[in-house]
Amino acid sequence: MSEIKEFRDNRGNLCAYAAIKDNYLIGGSIVDKLQHESVPFFITAHAIDTSRNIMIFGLTDEMFTTYKSQFTKAMLKSVPNVIWTSIRDFIEPDEYLQQFAEAMAQTKLTPVAQSDLPSVIGQNIQKAYASMMQSYQEAFDIEGQLGTPTYPNNSICRSYLVKYQGNRNGVSSVVLAGMDYKGVEYYTTVSPLNVISPLGGLLGGMLKKKQAEKGSNQFGYGKPCDAIDWGAANKFIVMAPAEYEKEATADFLEFVSTFHMSDNLRQVFYQRVAERKQMMLQQSLRLQQMAIRSQQRLLASQQQLQQTLARNSAEMHNMIMDSWNQKMASDSRISRARSEAIRGVNTYTNSYGQNVDVSVTADHVYQNNYGDVYGVSGNTPDQELLNKLNWTEIKK
Repeated sequence: MSEIKEFRDNRGNLCAYAAIKDNYLIGGSIVDKLQHESVPFFITAHAIDTSRNIMIFGLTDEMFTTYKSQFTKAMLKSVPNVIWTSIRDFIEPDEYLQQFAEAMAQTKLTPVAQSDLPSVIGQNIQKAYASMMQSYQEAFDIEGQLGTPTYPNNSICRSYLVKYQGNRNGVSSVVLAGMDYKGVEYYTTVSPLNVISPLGGLLGGMLKKKQAEKGSNQFGYGKPCDAIDWGAANKFIVMAPAEYEKEATADFLEFVSTFHMSDNLRQVFYQRVAERKQMMLQQSLRLQQMAIRSQQRLLASQQQLQQTLARNSAEMHNMIMDSWNQKMASDSRISRARSEAIRGVNTYTNSYGQNVDVSVTADHVYQNNYGDVYGVSGNTPDQELLNKLNWTEIKK
């Protein structure tokens, strides 16, 4: 009869619990590496019966993101701290599981049967699904507060088991692989049209909602869809010679139905996820503030440019008007001089500000106290005579 055992790494750190018989050598490991935004680390556990060459493995937490929007892909290049290894093209769940099984078995496998997986999650599938969607809704709420309304489309939470046949090292073998598969499709209502139209995002959202009504219900192919998160909360596999299929299957199902990460380690897992979310939130806020400051600088620069253009325009207008006035004055002088030459007179201004015409033969022009004007040719009259006549010389 199997008993719940502790699976520890080579340093003695507790990784997981699972039921396994005493004839299995057990162990575990903590892979302390950020695999995805939602996976700060994961664990592996193994149980090996060397006498019958039966190998059982359990692995936790693996997620990937597929970006369908070309706009989102382009934006990623400007975002720091992107986990590029977590970005992968979407593949069907069956293909994902078979790739895992063949990588572990190191041979080509043929699927021959499928069934439900009696894992801890598989036995509580509704609770697991509700927990997953709550976590995503919290993330979507934050995105909305940052100005990027995000909505889920198709979602999945499914635990299933596949039986494969293959040949390992020349021995006919049976392989059972299963997983607690999960995933969410989602989309945003932000559109590149926002740059040129405040209605761009709204119109984009309305269009995507209409597309959602016509979209496929098959996970991975829904519309609208900007991104897909997909992967497994847990993956399991048992590999055994075909002659030990019955025994290996029984031991494997007991292991699967009780396998879970240690509570303390899971708390650390959740804490790191929360810290990562907080860091990404702060990063988003900084990028948003940078964008706002950049926009403010752009507006200030545009205003300064408009003021400069207005000032230059005014100066240009004044220059044009000054040149025009100078030209008109010059034309007026030329016209007056031409008129005077034709008429044989010069124009003088008396003390009352009136223009008077005097023959060009006059060398000097005088005005008396009544405003009468007299032109004199030859020498200038002496001052005594001018005083008697009460004449004052006037100029052109």
